[in-house]
Amino acid sequence: MSIAVVIIEDDPAVMKRLVDVISNSSFCEVVGVARNRGEAIAAILANRADLYLIDLGLPDADGVELIQLVREKCPESRSLVVSTFGDSKHVMRSLRAGARGYLLKDEIQPSLVEKLVSAHNGQAPLSPAVAQLVVERISMLENNVRPLVDREKVLRDLGMGEREWEVLRLLIEGLPIVEIGRRLSISHHTVNQHLRSVYRKLGVKSRAMAANAARLHGLIDE
Repeated sequence: MSIAVVIIEDDPAVMKRLVDVISNSSFCEVVGVARNRGEAIAAILANRADLYLIDLGLPDADGVELIQLVREKCPESRSLVVSTFGDSKHVMRSLRAGARGYLLKDEIQPSLVEKLVSAHNGQAPLSPAVAQLVVERISMLENNVRPLVDREKVLRDLGMGEREWEVLRLLIEGLPIVEIGRRLSISHHTVNQHLRSVYRKLGVKSRAMAANAARLHGLIDE
C-alpha cells in the first residue's frame, strides 16, 4: 500500500517538482495539494494523508501552525517541512511544533522518496545542513552555552519597538495586563494595543506562544 502524501506549497514550480517526483514513485502517491491557508486547513482536517509536506513560507499562513494542526488533528500522520529556510529559528520552531523531519528544497529530486518512506517508518530525515545545525544547537544547550544575540537587531528585524519589547518581556515574566500597565505607566488599553501588535509581528496568538517565539529569536533565555 502506497504512502498517502499531501503537499502544502504555494510556489507552482516547486509544487510541480514535488508532484512529479512523488508521482513517479511506486511507494508514495499524492492525495491532495494545498496552495494557501484555507486549502491547507481543509486538507489537514480531511485527515487522508500519512505524510504532510509543509512549506513554511505560505503568504497567508504560518507553516508552524499547520504543523501543530497536523499533530492535533491527525495523530497518526506525520508532518515534514520542505523549505528554503535553513536557519536555526525556522528549524527549531518547526521541530518543537511537531515536525518529524526538515528538508531543504534542493532535496526535491528522486531520492526524496526514500526520505519520505523513512519519515513514514518513524525516522526523522534532515538535510545535512539542518542536521549539523541541530547537533550544534543541542551541544550548546547541553553545555549551557547561549548563542550571542544582538537584541536590538532582532527587534528591528521583527519591526518591534522598544515599548512593545518591554510589554512582551513583562508578559513573559507572568505579569497580568493591569500590572504591566502600572509598571510602564500606561493604561491597560494601551498594553492590549501593544500586545496585539506584538502577537501579529511574532505570528502568535497566546502568551505561551509569544514566550516560545521570543526564546526562538534569542530574546530570552531557553
